[in-house]
Amino acid sequence: MRAISILRILAVLCVLAAPACGSSEHTAEEEGPPPNVEGTWTGSAEQTGSPNPTFTVKLNTKEGGELWGSITSMDGTFNEALISAGRIRGNRVTFSATANGSNFRRGHSFSFDATVEGDRMQGVWKDILDRNWGPFTLERVPSKAAGKAAAAQADVGKGAEPPE
Repeated sequence: MRAISILRILAVLCVLAAPACGSSEHTAEEEGPPPNVEGTWTGSAEQTGSPNPTFTVKLNTKEGGELWGSITSMDGTFNEALISAGRIRGNRVTFSATANGSNFRRGHSFSFDATVEGDRMQGVWKDILDRNWGPFTLERVPSKAAGKAAAAQADVGKGAEPPE
């Protein structure tokens, strides 16, 4: 009987202490409204023992911070591989992809974890199977619409009539 009451007390203490001791899922870099990450991003990943591959990521967003899209690399690891488990929280982006290309990494699962600042994304990639990892950097590719809008704005600055 005494053992049961001690267990109850411990259970109550654990429940009461959990909010104070528990870790929050959100970090400082995840606070605030998420940046617009939709579009095409291109850059390179650093890896040991071979040339640093360049790759392209196409991202779309859904409600609730979900990301989806594809990834293609010039080294043959990814060939428009679908992005899975994509999330954006604050300025932090995470996603995974399975290598579907023509090289020896075919079938390997990769995870990507990055911080977005404006048109730049920097983070770490991990090859889960090989336990290999390295940094990567991506830059947003300007869209044609954004390029046209910037050109029109520059023309207005030079005295041209604004487009309607």
